Amino acid sequence: MTMRLMTGFFQRRRVALLLLAVFSVVAQAADYMSSGLTPAQVLEKLGTDKAPLVVDVRVPAEFGVAHIPGAINIPVAEIEGRLNEFKSNNGVLIYCINGSRTRQAEAILFAADIPNVYHLEGTFSGWIQRKHPIEKGGVKKSGW
Repeated sequence: MTMRLMTGFFQRRRVALLLLAVFSVVAQAADYMSSGLTPAQVLEKLGTDKAPLVVDVRVPAEFGVAHIPGAINIPVAEIEGRLNEFKSNNGVLIYCINGSRTRQAEAILFAADIPNVYHLEGTFSGWIQRKHPIEKGGVKKSGW
């Protein structure tokens, strides 16, 4: 009987954790200011004339470890001083490892009236987990 109680407890706990995780993801997705682009949408556009300007808003050391192919690095702390670099006919895709700096960057870009700002759905962590292509190395000075 004790084993049944323990099994039931762990099953309820697992369900509660799963629900918490689902609600957490929904809440995170809802608090972005910009529209999202899925990794599939980004991959489809990479290297074409429809590619957005892809901007990694992490610090250079993180960018050097791994980034989306063709991305440029403009850390959140530098965005206000580099707004002129966010001009693109196909919009701007911003991303970071978990979304927190993406949200900060969105606020700055929206306040500066930068048009067509998008965020990477699933963040860069999700991009890596899905084994999408990455580049490694130093900061790139220009986009596509």
